[in-house]
Amino acid sequence: SAPPPGQLILKVLIPGYAAGAVIGKGGQIIVQLQKESGAIIKLSKAKDFYPGTQDRVVLIQGTADGLMKVHNTIIEKVYEFPVPKDLAAIIGDRPKQVKIIVPNTTAGLVIGKAGATIKTIMEESGSKVQLSQKPDGVNVQERVITIKGEKHQLVTASNIIIDKIKDDPQSASCPHISYSGIAGPIANANPTGSPYAAGSATLMDASHPSVAAIGSATPAPELSTINHAMTTLANYGYTLGGVNYGTLGVMPNVHPQGVHPGIATSMGMISAGSLAGTKSSDGLKETIELAIPENLIGAVLGKAGRTLVEYQDVSGAKIQISKKGDYVAGTRNRRVTITGKPPSPQTAQFLITQRVASAQNARAQQAKLM
Repeated sequence: SAPPPGQLILKVLIPGYAAGAVIGKGGQIIVQLQKESGAIIKLSKAKDFYPGTQDRVVLIQGTADGLMKVHNTIIEKVYEFPVPKDLAAIIGDRPKQVKIIVPNTTAGLVIGKAGATIKTIMEESGSKVQLSQKPDGVNVQERVITIKGEKHQLVTASNIIIDKIKDDPQSASCPHISYSGIAGPIANANPTGSPYAAGSATLMDASHPSVAAIGSATPAPELSTINHAMTTLANYGYTLGGVNYGTLGVMPNVHPQGVHPGIATSMGMISAGSLAGTKSSDGLKETIELAIPENLIGAVLGKAGRTLVEYQDVSGAKIQISKKGDYVAGTRNRRVTITGKPPSPQTAQFLITQRVASAQNARAQQAKLM
């Protein structure tokens, strides 16, 4: 429901791993913040993440000063929270980012005429400010503003944006904190790529992939990288080959070839060339290119593109899929290009190959029953 007169709302995304630092033991930090600021603070439930992310939604309701006080503390808590080493590769510079969700009307005020306001915000704060892409197709109700910089820059830019929220009479038009039941497209939490996080069957489904690539054919990455990537995935509760590594803590590596059979399956080592790939590097970033059969590409995209968005978020790598009809020469295989700093591409490769292997196995089982 809309806040009372004189009260504003601010919606921000905080990384799930740092939520405890914002909440405090037994909710002590939130209780104290509410007392000091006069604001009301609500969080989405523990596993109720913003679509395509591992971030929880925080809604702050209060005066402009109250919003600033609470949000400045949140920025500080997230910025200073020690990132677990095994998550550092995926999280990257997320602690140095602020993500604010605003209605389209507020987004317009933040951008300003011909981009003048957003340019001023960047100049005054020293931060980089970007908005999720404006869709050409189905419109979204909100946009996500991403601010990148050091702690003081994040605070300065956020406070200017809160002033813009104050200037917009429609700023409280989207007061929900859970997106699980929202119908229609939702804004991507990232400023690059598709405008949509989920829900746009018109633009993001198996027959309308929105990205293009180049490439074909692949040896599996080194074992140390495999172990690192699998441990990282365990922290997100991903399972592989029927084993949930999140419950084991470390990946068992006791097989004669030095690779767990579940990984061998997921890497396509036993799928007779249906998954082929090649790896290249420019020193900092690495590119892995896979060739995936047309009839299995839907498993990688997921419903309304959600799987692809999730895999990019979890791995930290950029994943591009060639358009329908753009196949590897002489095949009906689509090109999938994965780019990023190691081990992000390897993590994404595992997720994709696991997904494809799982889809292949499900079809094989179904064929037996027919």
